[in-house]
Amino acid sequence: MLVIICDDDEKTITRYEDYLRGVCEKNGFEADFARYKSGDQLLFFADDIVRDGDILFLDVSMPGTNGIETARKLRELGYEGELIFLSASREAVFYAFDVRANNYLLKEQLSEERIEEVFLKAAREVQEKQSEYLLLTGVGEHRNVPVQAIQYFEINQKIVTVHYSGTTFEFVSTMGKLENLMFNRGFVRISRSILVATRYIQSFVYEQVTLRSGETLPVGRKYYKPLKEAMAGRNE
Repeated sequence: MLVIICDDDEKTITRYEDYLRGVCEKNGFEADFARYKSGDQLLFFADDIVRDGDILFLDVSMPGTNGIETARKLRELGYEGELIFLSASREAVFYAFDVRANNYLLKEQLSEERIEEVFLKAAREVQEKQSEYLLLTGVGEHRNVPVQAIQYFEINQKIVTVHYSGTTFEFVSTMGKLENLMFNRGFVRISRSILVATRYIQSFVYEQVTLRSGETLPVGRKYYKPLKEAMAGRNE
């Protein structure tokens, strides 16, 4: 699990990191920590944040791009991690809902007990996401595939190829069953034969989707509108 702390005050970052490391040790969580001093610095490394970041503690008031706008841009780029705002005022709390924040913490009222409670809740949610698997049956083989790792499904007649973590696996199913199975799991159908995870979409145009890996996939004419709606919904 990667925990990111972004605050323009170095002492604040150190204080939170030291305490959260202790919480992890006490509760049996393994975590790495990354530190950033501004929203602009965070956005410069956005690809890394989107790919690896599990929990992001983000200061609201920072020089340059503020925390709310930084979060909005990260969500637009596909960040699906747990987002926890840190702020000296309540003014931005309603904007936090727009970027699907896990929590909004007031610094001056923040006790160690409260930050531990919020962090453990977020960490457990991360664990639940990472532990969700699909048990797929191929020819003479069963395979547990982590949902978070699946980029897309491609079907040829009833043979489905699932693309995930740089590898593939074939099993038998139908597109209807797949759509039902992946309903509310962040997948959208982009053609008669392809179902793709929105979290892995880098960009899209009328006839093509580009994945974060650089791979391109065709978009069927009648699927463009649902794709556009799904991508817009991801950022709401």
